[in-house]
Amino acid sequence: MTLHHRQQQSLLSNSDTNNTDSYRSTDTEYNNSQADERVPEASHLSSTTETFFHIVCITAGTGILQLPYALKSGGWAGMAYIALAAAISAYTGKILVRCLYYKHGVRLQSYSEVAEAAFGPRGRLVVRTLKDVNLLGVVGIYIVLAGISIDSLVVGTPVEQFGERFWIAASAVVVWAAIVAARQIHDVFVLSIFGTLTTVVMVVIVIWLGVLDLEFMHVRPPTKAIDIRMMPISLASICFSFGGNLNWPDLEASMKSPKKWSKALSLATTFIAFIYACVAAVGYGVYGGHVRSPIFLSLPSGIAVSIAKAMITAHVLLACPILLTAVFIEAERDLDISSNTLGVFKERLWRAVFRSLLMLVIALFALFVSDFSKIVPILGAVAASLVVFVIPYDLSVSTYSPDGRVFQVEYAQKAVDNSGTAIGLRVKGGVVLAVEKIKHSRLLVPNSNKRIMTAGKHIGVASAGWMSDTRHLVKRTRDEAHNYHDIYKTNAPAKIIAERMGMYVQAYTLYSAVRPFGVSTILACIDEDGPQLYMIEPSGQYVGYRGCAAGKGKQAAKTEIEKLNLEELTVREAVKEAARIIYAAHDDAKDKLFELELSWICEESNNLHTHVPQDVLDEAIEHAEKALDDDDEMEDDEE
Repeated sequence: MTLHHRQQQSLLSNSDTNNTDSYRSTDTEYNNSQADERVPEASHLSSTTETFFHIVCITAGTGILQLPYALKSGGWAGMAYIALAAAISAYTGKILVRCLYYKHGVRLQSYSEVAEAAFGPRGRLVVRTLKDVNLLGVVGIYIVLAGISIDSLVVGTPVEQFGERFWIAASAVVVWAAIVAARQIHDVFVLSIFGTLTTVVMVVIVIWLGVLDLEFMHVRPPTKAIDIRMMPISLASICFSFGGNLNWPDLEASMKSPKKWSKALSLATTFIAFIYACVAAVGYGVYGGHVRSPIFLSLPSGIAVSIAKAMITAHVLLACPILLTAVFIEAERDLDISSNTLGVFKERLWRAVFRSLLMLVIALFALFVSDFSKIVPILGAVAASLVVFVIPYDLSVSTYSPDGRVFQVEYAQKAVDNSGTAIGLRVKGGVVLAVEKIKHSRLLVPNSNKRIMTAGKHIGVASAGWMSDTRHLVKRTRDEAHNYHDIYKTNAPAKIIAERMGMYVQAYTLYSAVRPFGVSTILACIDEDGPQLYMIEPSGQYVGYRGCAAGKGKQAAKTEIEKLNLEELTVREAVKEAARIIYAAHDDAKDKLFELELSWICEESNNLHTHVPQDVLDEAIEHAEKALDDDDEMEDDEE
């Protein structure tokens, strides 16, 4: 056994209840301070159970909401990362407390004193500043988040008119009342219990809604086992969710039996890892690659989500007093605010004044400093340096990877590839557009939510990807066509519209404040040069085609298009072929229900973009189904 372990055991071993007091009195040897001025009185000490709740309340905060997205980044291997992060957190927490006992007969009281013992007074000053700024900043952010959340929850109620700032101020008052009433960490034990319970309720709601949502999904979103390239982000996000070490010295100091710190930390960390794993597994398992952060954005809206938001709001407010005690206790020791020097009445008065003033500063920053939630993370960046430094390049829209790729643009292309197939055929005498519109519910109204739209009398647009992005780009296309007509008094050529739209889409790949459009648009037009067909991709690239395809069935569609003699094909024949290609590219195993959309621009439509007449559509569908049946019969004969 090493000398260090013998020293720790000699400090933590006790044969009767009085040994705890004798252990705490060893502080008289450090910095010539009296023990009762540096530690809580025996009546204000916490049990192992109380410490368990304190740890859970501090750690299991808003970070739990981004864990499904962390699994999206790293795949199912993220479940192992959760276990690894929990083990690292528990181990480092125990090592930190051991550092408090590095000197025989002396227990250091805080991170700051550990820094002083290691690096001298300057080290103490630096660490103390970083710790206080981080903790006070986190409390400020929690107050802002709570106010914003409450403001969103009261929409439609009589108190809606109060506004966001009112609720931020109200949240600050709640935290102020709790922190002024509490002398030591033990005094906020009830808050820790309720904070933990709110987290558990929120977790139950998230799991319940996720499982219910799974039953209504026709297609399970894709998941992956592991993504080595994204592992740093996934692991960093998960490790960030196990923060809280800044409070461990004060929590351990508040325990009746300090030797049980390792047990309390291990149990709490295991419990946190368990609820983290539950939320992460359900969120990623149900929503797969489509999961968003926070998980609330992926859940079906309703009263349950509102309750879950209320629970996490209550949690962050209840965690604030515990976080602040780590700052106040050390500051009050330095200011000599104690009953021994001031008396009971004055000690309580000065403590209330000091804490009220500091809370006032936090509240004023939260209320009136613009972008407060951005300033604080910058100031606290050193405290979370590992998280900041391991974030790789592919989170930025505008940064190239070492091999010359922009990953966010590729992710936008993935959104296109997960959508229904869209094709365009430029043939003799016109252009035909066809779209496989996946029906996610039998309750959808037929012919609604069209994926082929008219952007001008002579311009049609088919899309594959996010429908909301499609509507935005179609509106932009209409504006460009209208502006051109206003200036030049003639219809805009297809090449000009494609060029302008390509430049517009490409602009959304240049700035980190925006995201690329998750849609590929197929532009059909007849201008002075005859029929024209262009496809604009999420990168902003636009290319003219005789035939093109986008969406989940694009490879199969391209293969079929390449077999056609497009230069000799009539528009009527192209309509039938387009329908046949969409039916051939459709995957019945993944998407049972779909609706075929067809449009054209030709002499029959007076060179205007319109959807094909119903009789032509019915004839095309009949031709496609017959061709599909013939292919099945041929496959059966070959077998």
